[in-house]
Amino acid sequence: MEYVSHDPRAKVRSPDILFIVESFQFAPSLVDVLLKKHGLDRSSFGVAEYVPLQNALDMLKEIEERVGREKLRQLGNTTVEAAMFPPQFVDVESVLLALDMIYSINHLGEVGHYHSKQLVDGAIEVRCETPYPRAFERGVIEGIARNPNLVKGKRYDVEYIEGPMGGDLSCTCIVRRR
Repeated sequence: MEYVSHDPRAKVRSPDILFIVESFQFAPSLVDVLLKKHGLDRSSFGVAEYVPLQNALDMLKEIEERVGREKLRQLGNTTVEAAMFPPQFVDVESVLLALDMIYSINHLGEVGHYHSKQLVDGAIEVRCETPYPRAFERGVIEGIARNPNLVKGKRYDVEYIEGPMGGDLSCTCIVRRR
């Protein structure tokens, strides 16, 4: 369910959250207010440190309330740049198909899942069942499909299908190579 961590002890890598807030360039003073309000201390963000996932989700919810879903989508798009990708995943397809494993590297605890599969036509379907907001999830998938280190000269379209409200499935994205 959006914005609700089912595991109160779940955590997310602090560099991922720091990258999100630092990409919020149009209102840097708001970032510091939001971090403090949601118990996220920028000075304690180290490369190997984790912060409570629910605090980060609460901050994302407030960002959506203050500046809208489109900004949240943009933040999802840029967070791909901070995520840890194991070196064997070198292109859009391999990252999307391993997204659940990559997601678990960047989190601790029960944080939901991505369910990815290759379709008959070669497209990749990604079902997002995480506590992150829909707009953010959409941005993450679009960010992967447009990441210059992954596309290798190819172009991709992302079809977004919103999931039902109140359930574990927030959205489904189908990524097709042009």
